[in-house]
Amino acid sequence: MHTKYKSLFFFLLFVTFNAQVGINTTSPNSTLDVNGTITLRNELRVGGTKTTTGNPGTANQILVSQGDNVAPVWKTSKLGFYEVDEYRITQSDAKINETGINFSNTVVSPVYQTSDINDPFAGASGATPKPAWSELPMKANSAASATATTFKIDNPVNKVDFVFQTAVEMSNTGAATDQFVRYACGIFIDNQLKAVRADQINGVVGKGQKNQAIFTLKYVVENLPVKPLVNGVRPTYDVKVGCRRITSSNTGYFFAVGAPTTDGTQVVNNFMMKSILKYDVTEQVKIIY
Repeated sequence: MHTKYKSLFFFLLFVTFNAQVGINTTSPNSTLDVNGTITLRNELRVGGTKTTTGNPGTANQILVSQGDNVAPVWKTSKLGFYEVDEYRITQSDAKINETGINFSNTVVSPVYQTSDINDPFAGASGATPKPAWSELPMKANSAASATATTFKIDNPVNKVDFVFQTAVEMSNTGAATDQFVRYACGIFIDNQLKAVRADQINGVVGKGQKNQAIFTLKYVVENLPVKPLVNGVRPTYDVKVGCRRITSSNTGYFFAVGAPTTDGTQVVNNFMMKSILKYDVTEQVKIIY
């Protein structure tokens, strides 16, 4: 018992003269210096005083440093917490186009109705020629100049979710039956076709005016490669939207994507025919931070 009191006396004397407590160390570098692990059985309270016990925070808050000689504070994160191998959105954007593409009543040659993954935007010649696509330039808003739509990939496990929607219009077909214009629109990444959908707009018998329809393309591109760094910077991928007129039931029918046709009486305007491209880049979480 005498030895125990003696040890306690020297411990208190050490604390009094040094104003520092070291656990598993004889040379503490702060008021409390723990050389080892800590098991905390209850809440951690911060910002206390002589008369208050401090703030324990609330569920799911994080402790944020305020710098030297200032107590940390509990803060609520505005972003959700992610676990390893979950996916998180790393980039999200939306672009518009109000100028559209007017294909007039031009006859397409050659007529090509099948597209393949990685087809070039500029088309191809040779034994199986493919016509070039017409670009629908996407931009941040109606007042901005058209700029390249880009995104970056940092993780080889990724998904890029595209949604493209526009309106199309064809000429008044009068009393003729079974009249149509067939077309296709696609999404290109670095000038290679990654998503495409073909459709057709049909004339309405006896409508007495031009006909309009909605076109929607939704597609997910998976696991795009991570581009090597260039001078310490990760290069981006460029995105384009392209459309082409394929064929029609008769020559002479005008056709437009994202804008009114130039023939006949105008019943819609460019705002009503506006095109929208929305995309989200999601990548697999590998680091918790």
